[in-house]
Amino acid sequence: MDPLKYLMEKPVQDRKTAKWVLLLSKFDIKYVTQKSVKGRAIANHLVHCSPEEAEEIQGDFPDKDIMGIKVESWKMYFDGATNQNGSGIGVLLISPKGTHIPFFGRLNFPATNNATKYEACIMGLQAALGLGVKGLEVYGDAALIICQI
Repeated sequence: MDPLKYLMEKPVQDRKTAKWVLLLSKFDIKYVTQKSVKGRAIANHLVHCSPEEAEEIQGDFPDKDIMGIKVESWKMYFDGATNQNGSGIGVLLISPKGTHIPFFGRLNFPATNNATKYEACIMGLQAALGLGVKGLEVYGDAALIICQI
């Protein structure tokens, strides 16, 4: 059934529906359902084929190697601290090959202990983006920040 046709021909309409009908009536709109093949149907069909038939149906997939690529993730450890002398933040990025890249800094504004941890996490994420990191495992002692990321 065509939902737009039903909407336009509905005898009793509330205010919102009537408003939409009035706005949509200016356009020549036709509802067309999408034709799709569910992936499950294709998988079920391939199950009943022999391996040779399945290979023939699938054809030559030019990007077979993409399925085997494993993205190795970087690791990021961050922490921040506040005391009477000021606030400091630190980040350690570790590449998949084991290279350690430390970052540290001092905040030039008064901040709580939680705020310093957020600033450290942000600094680490920005550094990772700057290095073009695609996969990143984040570690820190602030569970709230980790869960929010």
